[in-house]
Amino acid sequence: MAEKNEIHNEFSGLAATSFQIGVNNGPISVTSPSNPSGLNGTQAERLRGLAGAVRSASERELEKWGLRDRDALPVRWRTAEENLFDYWEKIGADGTPVSLAGQFTAIRKTYEAVESRRLVVLGRAGAGKTVLAHRLILDLLKNSPLGPVPVLFGLGDWNPATELRCWLAEHLARDFLFLDTRDPTTKMKLAEVFIERGLVVPVLDGFDELPEQHHAAAIRQISTLDLPLIVTSRPAEYARAAHEIKAVGGAAAIALEDLPLDKTREYLRQSTGKPRGHAWDAVFEQLRTAPGDPASRNLTAVLTSPLMVMLARTVYNDNPGHQPGELLNAAHFPEAEDLEDHLLDAYVETVYARRTGPRKSRTPNWSPGRARRWLGYLATHLQDRDTHDLTWWELPAALHRWTRILVTAAIGGIAVGTAHGFVVGAANGLADGFVGGFAVGFAVVFAVVFPAGFAAALVNEARFSRARTGREPERLRLSLSLRRRGREPRARMMTHLKESTFEFITGFAFGFAFGLALGFAGGFAYVLAYGLAVGIAFGLPSVVVSALGDTYDSRATDPWTLLTRDRTVTLVRTVATTALAVGIAYGFLAESGDVLLIGLVFGPVFGIVRLVLSAWGSWLLFARLWLPLTGRLPWRPKRFLEDAYERGVLRRTGSVYQLRHVRLRDHLAIHYRSRRRTGSQARTTLDQLP
Repeated sequence: MAEKNEIHNEFSGLAATSFQIGVNNGPISVTSPSNPSGLNGTQAERLRGLAGAVRSASERELEKWGLRDRDALPVRWRTAEENLFDYWEKIGADGTPVSLAGQFTAIRKTYEAVESRRLVVLGRAGAGKTVLAHRLILDLLKNSPLGPVPVLFGLGDWNPATELRCWLAEHLARDFLFLDTRDPTTKMKLAEVFIERGLVVPVLDGFDELPEQHHAAAIRQISTLDLPLIVTSRPAEYARAAHEIKAVGGAAAIALEDLPLDKTREYLRQSTGKPRGHAWDAVFEQLRTAPGDPASRNLTAVLTSPLMVMLARTVYNDNPGHQPGELLNAAHFPEAEDLEDHLLDAYVETVYARRTGPRKSRTPNWSPGRARRWLGYLATHLQDRDTHDLTWWELPAALHRWTRILVTAAIGGIAVGTAHGFVVGAANGLADGFVGGFAVGFAVVFAVVFPAGFAAALVNEARFSRARTGREPERLRLSLSLRRRGREPRARMMTHLKESTFEFITGFAFGFAFGLALGFAGGFAYVLAYGLAVGIAFGLPSVVVSALGDTYDSRATDPWTLLTRDRTVTLVRTVATTALAVGIAYGFLAESGDVLLIGLVFGPVFGIVRLVLSAWGSWLLFARLWLPLTGRLPWRPKRFLEDAYERGVLRRTGSVYQLRHVRLRDHLAIHYRSRRRTGSQARTTLDQLP
């Protein structure tokens, strides 16, 4: 061991031949270039996994927009106004201003010109901020050693009342489940470790999506986050906050410019065949020779937006049914907004009119009209919640509270009534027994079971209160192995203790109400026992699952991995634990000679109620049954979301889907609401006819 004043030689860097000049003061320590951050084996493995997942996601995003290097949109930027970024002395050591002007393929050069590595990207709606962020992510990950990984975070659902570091770690663990494990050395989640050690470069997308009243607190927290970072925003919202409060500390800023018409013309011509290129030539010749014409003014304003240019490329270069010349029809498009709405409508029509791959017998081919209606419902759901994040487990939040309560209660009641028919049928013969059993069973539903299901549904509805959107999916991977990677038994036990407490309360409410309803018919002796038995049976599975749970899975970076995990955990709870425990409890309490039969039948019934109250159960009940039954979603919503992502209508970050752009979200929502109002007015008119 070295003494206090002993001098050592240390070298860290890329692999190369190293020479010691002068006196060799002690041993030379060489840090591996493949691990410059000094991470242990597990941390290094997870960081590489994070980099790979982030790289794949950004590559997919650019691929869906067709923005490879040779097809890159000619987006350019300039250094923003001085009052939109911090003092140069806080950005660089010598305080010397530098020019940050550049174009799409040189974003890394611009970012690295900022010594603090803190950059704000400003641009109007559709200017290409998010696409540029993905390009920067890929450039920073290219040929870099194991080091900080840039990760995109949508700011839309951040409330600055939550500390930014905690929020970043929470979302990192949500979107990359292999970081939702405890580091054995620090006892912190790996997501927290990566944030604390600066191993993640936050790309904070959409500052303008935060409510205005949160801007001051948001800038303060972003400024105090001592990490390299990138922030994107619309100019007006950020400028207002910067003027009233201050700009993000230590950050420079660039402003994206509108596309010049000559660059737009070149891009649209070179991304299609020569015959269609000549059609674009005619359009741009009209814009050049008659710039004061209303149609020319409208189209010029539209074709300076990168978003609209990419929509125009999709609609007119990939679709022989549309001709570019129609964009100059002032009668059809009297305003620039009408042209934008046309491009958004035609974009959805175009991507759903073409196939995304080889036709398979089981692959649905939804029509543009139906796809627009379902996307419109989802867009309305997101707009009502003032968010951009679409997750499968939050879809029930789109329904009215009483719809969720009544449907949940009815399913539980029907299940018990049906089971009663099986019990009576087994005891009294198939024909008369089942008929009589079903009749009595459904009478019991309304007299006894429905109130019990209603009580449990009311307790479960607490998950949707105070801005919560239902039950979060389980993130555990069940394993019987004694050697689990990344387990944190004590911390996980505390988490599941809280969850099991809530489930106990839900089960107790169901059992107590069920026993109370039975008590009106035959006494109250076992009312409390019913409640306790069902409550324990609902809460106990969380303890069992905690003992079997393991969160590590390097492939768990998409929403459907979460659904698979939640389904597995739910089925284990329902079939192996809940159903068995409730069946034994009910059979023990029932004063009947058919104790085993009652336990085996009613146990699974209570298990069905337990399933309905899970995240996967809510998905089955509402997203797979109720919403398709009412025409608001297709019968295969998972396939629909995956297909929309493949077509480029949706984008995905970790376990969250988003519509391609906020402009598309708002357009679809307006279109959906307009159709509903038109349909309602038409029905009213028909009702008023004599």
